[in-house]
Amino acid sequence: MSGEFSIETFRGDYEALERMAHASWRDEYGGASFPNFYRPAFLRFLFERIPAGKKEHLIAAYRGGEIAAFLANLPRRYYFDGRLVQGVYSCLLVTRREHLRRGLALAVIRAAIEQNRRHGYDFALLTLETGHRSSKMMAKIREEGNRIERIRKAHVIARILDLKRVSFSEGLKPYERAAIVLLGSHRPPRPDGRIELRPYRPADLEACHGLLDRYRESVRLALAWDKADLAVELDCPDVSRTLIYERDGRAAGMINFLLHDHIGRTTERWAWINHVAFPDLTPSEQYDFIQAYMRHIRDMGCAGTIEWTKNYYPLRAFRKSRFFPYPRGVNWVSWTFNPELSLAGLPGLYEVQI
Repeated sequence: MSGEFSIETFRGDYEALERMAHASWRDEYGGASFPNFYRPAFLRFLFERIPAGKKEHLIAAYRGGEIAAFLANLPRRYYFDGRLVQGVYSCLLVTRREHLRRGLALAVIRAAIEQNRRHGYDFALLTLETGHRSSKMMAKIREEGNRIERIRKAHVIARILDLKRVSFSEGLKPYERAAIVLLGSHRPPRPDGRIELRPYRPADLEACHGLLDRYRESVRLALAWDKADLAVELDCPDVSRTLIYERDGRAAGMINFLLHDHIGRTTERWAWINHVAFPDLTPSEQYDFIQAYMRHIRDMGCAGTIEWTKNYYPLRAFRKSRFFPYPRGVNWVSWTFNPELSLAGLPGLYEVQI
């Protein structure tokens, strides 16, 4: 990397980062659609919860006043085999397209690795899409002697709520539309309300925390939530929404989703499922729960919804609701710094997908 670039803490130039990311992603994805992870409202939702003393976890490369590359390290606490450990979620790596192959991304990654070791984190989680630039760069980092473990693969499952909008925006081919129709994955959700969901209220925080905290008992790696942080995670205007199934005056099930704009021929809003917990519902009730969820997001104007198969709760209700495999997937990997830990080959994990 030449001396014209500096590696420093992100300056907060959200709109410039979004413009840079769009150009880079369009260059890589060509005519395919992609989600706008760099929408300023979403970035603030993620970044403003980082403690003041750890803002350096947002790493950027600049050339003068212009942002040229970016990587976020989101500090997290996890339960690993029942005990608390410290980690980060490394995400949102992007480089300005005109500066590709100049070593910028590798310089930012190396700065992140050094920072993670300095802070004493046990590991850093990240997801890599097969065949994309980030996967190729990680291979180089591994060759430099860094301990990078493959955890598991996660696939996308999707449900279409407005086939006409999705078909045009995504540029679906006739056989792809035909397959969706054949699977019934475009059908309206059931109209009856055997289970009704209501919007999250602040009074639900304790119950939601309890539902999500139970995952430390069923998967080896699970998020450990601070309640103040979880309150923002579950309810943020124009970014995050949560629906509650109430039984006997208490939340017995919850589903949280993020509102992402998919940019294709048109820009369409999708609901990305973020957290699900309905441990005490029967399989039939779980199916009715998902139907109620789909009615709600359809009425919000969402064109579709997706989930990632992280294997921390059963997906039967989603399959019965005609979610179908979408041709995208990622590999969950770990930069593991603690020599006493290994995350390789975990069958499931409870973490969000960015």
